[in-house]
Amino acid sequence: MTSHTTTHGSASWPAAVALVCCLTLTLSGCAGDREPEPGGAGGEGEEPVPAKPLTADLSAMPAHATLPEFVEIAPGLTPEDLQRRVDQFASVPLTFDAALLNPGQKVALKKLVEASDYLDAIFLEQVWRGNPELKGMLLERQGPGIEAARSYFDIMYGPWDRLEGDEPFLNVGPKPEGAGYYAEEVSKEGIERWLQEHPEDREAFTSYFTVIEQAEDEITAVPYSRAYRDRLEPAAAALREAANAVENPSLRRFLTSRAAAFLSDDYFDSDVAWMRLEDNLIDPTIGPYEVYEDRRYGYKAAFESFLGIKDPAESERLAGLVSELPALEQALPIPDEHKNLDRPFTSPISVVDLAYAAGDTRAGVQTIAFNLPNDPRVREQEGSKKVMLKNVIEAKFETILKPIALRVLVPEQAGAVGIDEYFTRVLMHELAHGLGPDYVTGSEGLTVNKALRDRYSALEEAKADAVGTHSLAVLTERGVYTEEFLRQVYIGHIADLFRCMRFGITEAHGKGCLSQFNYLLERGAVEYDAASERFSVVQEVMPTAMSELAGIYLTLQATGDYAGVGEFFDSYGQASLELELARARLRDVPVDIIPEYSIKERMASW
Repeated sequence: MTSHTTTHGSASWPAAVALVCCLTLTLSGCAGDREPEPGGAGGEGEEPVPAKPLTADLSAMPAHATLPEFVEIAPGLTPEDLQRRVDQFASVPLTFDAALLNPGQKVALKKLVEASDYLDAIFLEQVWRGNPELKGMLLERQGPGIEAARSYFDIMYGPWDRLEGDEPFLNVGPKPEGAGYYAEEVSKEGIERWLQEHPEDREAFTSYFTVIEQAEDEITAVPYSRAYRDRLEPAAAALREAANAVENPSLRRFLTSRAAAFLSDDYFDSDVAWMRLEDNLIDPTIGPYEVYEDRRYGYKAAFESFLGIKDPAESERLAGLVSELPALEQALPIPDEHKNLDRPFTSPISVVDLAYAAGDTRAGVQTIAFNLPNDPRVREQEGSKKVMLKNVIEAKFETILKPIALRVLVPEQAGAVGIDEYFTRVLMHELAHGLGPDYVTGSEGLTVNKALRDRYSALEEAKADAVGTHSLAVLTERGVYTEEFLRQVYIGHIADLFRCMRFGITEAHGKGCLSQFNYLLERGAVEYDAASERFSVVQEVMPTAMSELAGIYLTLQATGDYAGVGEFFDSYGQASLELELARARLRDVPVDIIPEYSIKERMASW
């Protein structure tokens, strides 16, 4: 793939990137541009080049993200450590029924995979502008340790461990706060100073679809359509070809409008078209969506793609929950002035088997469901859509959640974790993303996202968990579910918090899960049994505690209380000894899965 660093050059990268670089994860080295023979340092009969140290010297670790001349494992790590980190992820085949596809749909799916791979390359650069070069260095080298380094780089989409607070596992220095969205020489203070002097630039600088560059003394916002043109143009062409291959008018409309958005940076019409998809077997979600990667402001959207094959019967079965949304909004534990009672409560639910994914969703922990679009203008007009990745949910339940429950919950509750309850709670989490305030009360036009900036993502994920679980209690009162079903939901939720906390407690989902667990423990909704070193759910306390917690998260959003969010996470963001002991018993349980997509092999015969 073509590197795009010409457009996104950074002054902090050393000139050594133009040289041939040597991966010293091995006991062999390199000299000049000689490529070592497999299994040795040089050609037959040559003296081996002296080895560099296996791991980097701590004093040599750069203070900021830098492409090194020689790639090494970060200080304190060994190749064996890195392999253990790779082994935390279980490879799981994800299948779908290709027999459902007609010839035109197969052509369309091939083109959608092609477009997805272009977006995957963009996202790698959005994580860090040095990633394409660093990946090239890793691909060029051979020897012990190199496979683990390549594998973990591919899992994490870069040299930083998303499960360990983004600490580097290669000698590149700390991850830039603004990822690859901001030129590395542009500081946060520099941006704020520029916007004070040039307030007319604020809209472009805070846009979801621009990168921030600096040329001499001028800071500019460059639209995605220009910054990533070399990949967005062929991606758009592939979408247009996919549109031409399908018969479904709504799908054709979405694909053509999304292709146009790639080149115009105006995603409103194509988001509306995505919301209005109907009677479609191929269910694509493709474009720039989530802002988790931008830890500086939480503004910039990352490219990703989900290509699903829809399960119409399962989607229809769950669609009845949509009629309950007005009642659930009314039942939110906040004053009416903070509720969004006038929003459209149209909320399609799409249950799919994931055939392929790319970009943001593949980095680190894999997505099991999502609620989009994020644009509050579209949500006000069309509502939001919930997409459930059925085969991913089932894979994680069997591979991860059931073993976790057996290790952290008291025996009499560990067996009460069921797939139906888990699937429904995941769905309610996604539905809850569409409940509560989108805008700060009393501040016209100020979205919750813009008000809470870098703290928004963690709070929104925690809110969706708490509001979703609270809403299931409301639905139980309304006769939709039984008390036993709700009991199993609560038990499964606590087990799932342990799964989530293993993503890293600085990651948005992990931080939110830790705050929930600690609050529920403090309120007595969860108890610790010292004799068995296991936790249990207190059914009588859980509904009230969960309602209170949902109210806290919703109020922080409605008031745009940036400082309050920080204080809450500081108060409830520390892992206790008991919690750490429980987490230690999960070492033999995979942290997550690595999906094995078979679609490219199948495409060869289409």
